[in-house]
Amino acid sequence: MSSALDTIVAPISSPPWLPRDVAEGRRYAWWAGIMFLLWVLIWFIIAIVELTVYALDGGTSRLLIGLIGLVAMVICFMSAMFLKRTVIDAIDQGRFHDAKNDTLVWIMFGFAAVAVPSILLILTYIKLGDAISAHTPVGYMPYAPGTVAAQTPRAQHPHQAPPAPAPVQGPPVQPHPQYHPHTTPMLRCKNCNVQFPTFMHTCPNCGAPKE
Repeated sequence: MSSALDTIVAPISSPPWLPRDVAEGRRYAWWAGIMFLLWVLIWFIIAIVELTVYALDGGTSRLLIGLIGLVAMVICFMSAMFLKRTVIDAIDQGRFHDAKNDTLVWIMFGFAAVAVPSILLILTYIKLGDAISAHTPVGYMPYAPGTVAAQTPRAQHPHQAPPAPAPVQGPPVQPHPQYHPHTTPMLRCKNCNVQFPTFMHTCPNCGAPKE
């Protein structure tokens, strides 16, 4: 029974390491949760009474009030439970920014409990804001969402072979001298059919004169 109650109602004592403003804000949030639970009981009584009277004497207004009471009772119960998880537990874990932002949601739902929790949660929001601003360095401007991208290493597939190392480059290899064809005009000997340069007067093979 106590474990089920712990999921709905947070302990009233705050951690000793909390700053003073945060501890006060947590106290207001704790009382807001108690007010939600108190209005769960109040709306339950109203709904039972109105639906009982409607069953005995009739009346559309009785039925309407009874149904509204049931809906408001469910809203207050869910608000009390999630207020503990998103605000009080976040404060106890040191997540002051998350607790401050989530407080705005339960301020709106506090109107289901005749705005009593809303007033207490507004005080929680103010106290958390004061504590955050007091511990923020002067001139600190957080980056806008999307302006900073963290680079993470690419995950390697378990069956993928590791990348091959880059080849080691040695000293440049000198190219071999290429053969250039002879560009000197050539003449074929009619006697032995051997080619020889035109500047020669006789064939170097058979000695026949150039014609």
